[in-house]
Amino acid sequence: MPINLTLVPQLIPHAQYLEHLDGASTSSEDTVRLFACLSLARLHPDVTTWAAAAESPNMPGPMGVRCARACSATMLISADEWKSRIWRAGEETESRDYRATEAKIHHRLGMTRWFNEWARRNRPDARYGDHDLALTWQWVHVAHAHFDLSPVWRGSRPTARDRSRYRHFEASLVDRQQLALATALHKRA
Repeated sequence: MPINLTLVPQLIPHAQYLEHLDGASTSSEDTVRLFACLSLARLHPDVTTWAAAAESPNMPGPMGVRCARACSATMLISADEWKSRIWRAGEETESRDYRATEAKIHHRLGMTRWFNEWARRNRPDARYGDHDLALTWQWVHVAHAHFDLSPVWRGSRPTARDRSRYRHFEASLVDRQQLALATALHKRA
């Protein structure tokens, strides 16, 4: 039975990366996590190119080709060992429809009620613009999707300032706030 592509996130979750993929390549963590998902997508019989593997979870095809070239050139393990590791990482990744999670985050782009409720309970000092940062946090940590493709950027690449603001927001969240932000995605918008 072919792999169900809706169950493959854009990036393998961080925990599965640490457990199965760390040390498999000298590429960055995000590149390896992306390459793992592209590799899982390539296990589907209809996905025959790296571009098609990227397009299956709604990423630009050239992004998949660039990632595959970069990661393939820096692999420290055999192709068979890589396949075994990505398969184990995929089996341990939560089985849910990641395209539906991504769509839910897209849907909340113009909505602030959910964020205001979360901020009132968990982050009373939230500032204007934190809504977009919170959505991006959900995109990265709940949907396990690529930071550069967050709907908040509206099709543009994030700037260095955007990246810095996000890193600061992400680092400022304590465990309780992260849990509440993750569960806020499943509440009414």
